Amino acid sequence: MLTRLRTAAAFFVLLLPALAGCSRSAGPFSDQNARAHVEMLAGTIGSRPAGTPQSARARDYVVDQLKLYGYEVRVQDTDARRPDAGLTARVSNVIATLAGERREAIGILSHYDSSPESPGGSDDGFGVAVSLEAARLIAAQRRSWSTLIVVTDAEEVGLMGAAALMTDREVRDRLQAYINLESTGSNGPAMLFQTGPGNSWLTAPWARSAPHPRGGSFALEIYKRLPNDTDFSILRRHDVPGLNFATVGDSYAYHTARDTSERLSQNALRTAGENVVAIVEALQRTDITQRTARDATYFDLGGTVAVSYRSSWDWLISLSAIVFGAVGWIRVTRFVTREEGTGPWAIGFLWAALGVAGVAGGMAGATWLLRAAREVYHPWYARPDRLFVMLLSVGGAIAWGMTRLGRWLPARARGLRHPAVVWTYTLPLWIALAAGGAWMTPSAAYLWALPLLTAGLLLAVASPSNATLLRMASVLVLAVSATLWVRDTLELLRFLVAVLGRLPLVTPSFAFAALLTLSGLAVAPPLIAAAASDHRLTRPALLTSICLLAVAVSVPLAYVAPAYTFEQPLRRQVRVLQEAGAAVSRWQVGSNEPGLDLGDGAPGTWSPGRPAGGAVPWSALREPFVFTASAPAIGPPPAAITAFTVGDVAGGIELATTVVPSASGLAVSFILPEGAVPARSSLPGIVRGGRWTAVYLAVPADGVLFRASFTGVTAERLRQTLVTVTAARLPGGSGWQQLPPWLPQERAVWTARATWGLAAPAPPALEPVPPLR
Repeated sequence: MLTRLRTAAAFFVLLLPALAGCSRSAGPFSDQNARAHVEMLAGTIGSRPAGTPQSARARDYVVDQLKLYGYEVRVQDTDARRPDAGLTARVSNVIATLAGERREAIGILSHYDSSPESPGGSDDGFGVAVSLEAARLIAAQRRSWSTLIVVTDAEEVGLMGAAALMTDREVRDRLQAYINLESTGSNGPAMLFQTGPGNSWLTAPWARSAPHPRGGSFALEIYKRLPNDTDFSILRRHDVPGLNFATVGDSYAYHTARDTSERLSQNALRTAGENVVAIVEALQRTDITQRTARDATYFDLGGTVAVSYRSSWDWLISLSAIVFGAVGWIRVTRFVTREEGTGPWAIGFLWAALGVAGVAGGMAGATWLLRAAREVYHPWYARPDRLFVMLLSVGGAIAWGMTRLGRWLPARARGLRHPAVVWTYTLPLWIALAAGGAWMTPSAAYLWALPLLTAGLLLAVASPSNATLLRMASVLVLAVSATLWVRDTLELLRFLVAVLGRLPLVTPSFAFAALLTLSGLAVAPPLIAAAASDHRLTRPALLTSICLLAVAVSVPLAYVAPAYTFEQPLRRQVRVLQEAGAAVSRWQVGSNEPGLDLGDGAPGTWSPGRPAGGAVPWSALREPFVFTASAPAIGPPPAAITAFTVGDVAGGIELATTVVPSASGLAVSFILPEGAVPARSSLPGIVRGGRWTAVYLAVPADGVLFRASFTGVTAERLRQTLVTVTAARLPGGSGWQQLPPWLPQERAVWTARATWGLAAPAPPALEPVPPLR
């Protein structure tokens, strides 16, 4: 058996050089130039939230570079509005145009702002750097279509730059196809994870021309279930077809102080840049004005070649896979039941099901036990590979244990040791998974349909009694399954650790076991079938010892692994609320771990629990572990209400208020009394927490005016309107992030917010009426 395992593995490994031989030559993209752009944005300039002087410096740098390359550059300064989210923001989008033979344009999109708690090396210094270097190369090429290099503002605060971009008439008229460059990680090739809307023709240039294709339409099924968005989401709503790329490796730094220019890998810049240039060159030879309603299914093979076809083919492939899979199952099942009888076949089926359940349950239980034995809820966060090795060791030991327990069954209940036995139990499961995938996750249906189709076709023609032929067929099925599953599973496991670590929840113990089981169901059956033999192992105790040794080594390694490190820190939140006129402030700290561990000088006395109510609506942090405290007032707010009036107008009553900031990068919220909804307002708003609220982001230096008219609301009620201002910095802090020294930062990173309630100026005093003489 071990000899056949080695033979099967060697056959699959031999496929990789053949795939590598199909690799395409890369273009003259300079990763050194791209690195210089990243260092300027994330290093020299640093964190650049929308509306700050750092954001303006980054914008000026981008404009200067694009002008240097010969582009016609303008800045779209406007108030972006998103009525669906109740948001308004002052944005400045950079729009650079390079004329081609046709007026219609191919676009490259990125954003130059960063989140306030991040230098933005990868998000999105990566995207801007690749855009700029690609723009330089495109400027020297012959162009059938024009080129638009668009670098948006305020992506990190509600995709506001993209919302404004869709109000620009020239962009709307000319932009026919585009590439969006984003990042949630710092290394690895940028993955194509979203396309559309429709327009299956758009993935063909990527599949044919990208020298380092990486991506799969399965990622869309994952992405749309995550609380994430990019500028691509806004353009998609306006039916502008595009390709959405993002780096996903090493996602620990995303939106944290660790997202530095040094952390972004050179390989990520080079491969993404070469792909972008090659795709744009291919689009120059494509009719970018064509439109179709069909989506595409796409995936890469080893990062060297890629496949793309219309999603309408998914049903044909899935249906063919199910039909041939059923035919193959009938053939092998007839052989197995004829040779061993229906009873042993049924017992074997039950035994296999128990084995799968035992493996999945054992891995989930091992994860739970590791958590229970440690003082943290995510002990695997910094070193997840140790957890994965432990789970594979535990799962493999349980699977082998089930096979050894089978020898205690009565002799008449024991089945054949033949590859056909594996397929008679596997094919019904694969058929069910392929049918369910085609129905519920169509973009990922190929992951089951293609291995099933391969197995069904081979087993429909191979003689079930010929064990050697079935083993050879199983090796081919293994090659297909492993190519589609192994690399993506490993990368997805690591990505899942980082994603779940930043979501406000405690990771379920079964999460990683479920993914490993799913992948194992695709890869293990053909591997076992390829190694199956009617010859008994001469030394089964040796394999038992190896399994036990693997468990004995992997468990303590996972146990002693550091939960959090400087490079893989715990994400935590801190915020404070200062209500107008209050003598005390209210603080919250939230985390996915139960500890508090604040340093000396922390304000107030902290206790677990949610905050008490106050005048300003202030919901609790969403993290599972929240601590609150009261402390002295934090000082004056960084903005002031300079005017606040309520007066009668024709047909109703009007509220008008003006807020002027004394700092940059602020957000101002106008919160109406409960039940009050304006008939008209100068800013869009939505109901949040039972109260209509309009939020203005990146408030300009000259302030913001909010004006709204009402019917059926008294002036007295409107005077109860609340105005708050929020800063992404804490008062009294130090360093570029302005964090106070009592917040531990060696193994933790912080998102900090301070909110002040603003007091309306007192109405002017009425002059006394002189007495009558």
